[in-house]
Amino acid sequence: MKSLLLFTAFFAVVTSGCSKEDSNPSNQDLLTSGTWKLTAVEADEDGNGSYETDRYAGFSDCFKDNYITFHSNGELELNEGPTKCDPGDPQTMTASWQLTQNETHLVFANDEYKLEELSASTLKWKEEYAGGRSSIATFTKR
Repeated sequence: MKSLLLFTAFFAVVTSGCSKEDSNPSNQDLLTSGTWKLTAVEADEDGNGSYETDRYAGFSDCFKDNYITFHSNGELELNEGPTKCDPGDPQTMTASWQLTQNETHLVFANDEYKLEELSASTLKWKEEYAGGRSSIATFTKR
């Protein structure tokens, strides 16, 4: 009886550390947990490390309402949102995506983006260009 109690106590201690509440979601889990809307784009035009240009301010409203959905099967859906810039464009387009470099880089449409931040509500990726220039796009969970 004593060994049964010890086994039960040991089992309870071991399995209590395995709850899903204690685990951190992977970047794939975070990306695929909803849809993402672009809310900011900042650019470092001169490569000095300071993001001095607000590119988002120049985007048309019909582009600002677009959103992206990442599906766990490696497909993403780009949705034109409520207002399409060109009524003749399809409402949605699809592409494949993948996380690389230990889930720190996102690749789709033949472009690679470094994940600067990814949480349950915010996605920030960085795109680098020649001459040390770069831009950071910020998406917010819808």
